[in-house]
Amino acid sequence: MDIIAVDWGKTTAKRAAFHADVRTRTVSRLDLDGRLASLLRFAQARPGPVLIGIDAAIGYPRSAWTALCATLQISPPDFLAFLRSKDRPDDFFDHVRTPSAWTATRPFIRPPHGRKWSLRAYVAASNDGLHRHIDRRLGANPLFVTSGLPGSVGSGTIALWQELIALEDAEMPSVWPFHGTLTALLAQPSVVLGELYPAACYGMALAETLPAARIRIAKTKAPARRQALAQLQSTAWLQAASVTLRDVSGATNSEDQFDALMSATALLRMALAGRIPRADIHTDPVEGGILGADGSSD
Repeated sequence: MDIIAVDWGKTTAKRAAFHADVRTRTVSRLDLDGRLASLLRFAQARPGPVLIGIDAAIGYPRSAWTALCATLQISPPDFLAFLRSKDRPDDFFDHVRTPSAWTATRPFIRPPHGRKWSLRAYVAASNDGLHRHIDRRLGANPLFVTSGLPGSVGSGTIALWQELIALEDAEMPSVWPFHGTLTALLAQPSVVLGELYPAACYGMALAETLPAARIRIAKTKAPARRQALAQLQSTAWLQAASVTLRDVSGATNSEDQFDALMSATALLRMALAGRIPRADIHTDPVEGGILGADGSSD
């Protein structure tokens, strides 16, 4: 089994990936061009199964979904089916700049640059449709906001969804949880794509034992990254499992590489402990699921 963790961004220059080989227990940086299609080609060339976790939303808030289906008068079986269908409006990815312009069929928000704006006003206009349940549980940013918030994720979400749409049917991987449980999908020599949240992986990578409490790391600061990586390399579980970390210096210098390395290491630990299938516990055919979100507690 292989695990690939990707810190995603709007542009390929802001993307980084680390590859954990469960057989050899090594974690190393992948030097790819950042495009989803290239990542999938690499994964498909592996003997499989390959689990890819990407730091971008793959799912839709329930409240907004209900409004979307009612507006379009459709009833798709799940979010992914809608995303790749002809039911998706032509202006779906066009930004709105005011709360009054927000609709579930045109959900992405770009507040006016340099002006005050209210997230609460958009939350109210969307009938609390900017967050999924798991976003709130993990303290994640609203998935539709593209700018105006530290760590906004909307632009990266758009990029991933558009790249998923652009894939030919033959290129499409299995996408968890829409195509099945991890237990079933990883029982086959196939590529499985799922959503990842790096902040949920820090504790799993650094704790001496599992389950682990979630922790905060000021990843934008090099000293904090350096301290966390030094702690990671000295953890008893890493040494006991004979895991080798490569390309750590790059993760010290880049927060994108840092998140990818920490995430790949955490998921490798989950795999070695037989805990990867725990992610199947809390999933939704609309809101999706997040790899590692349940690895920090029982």
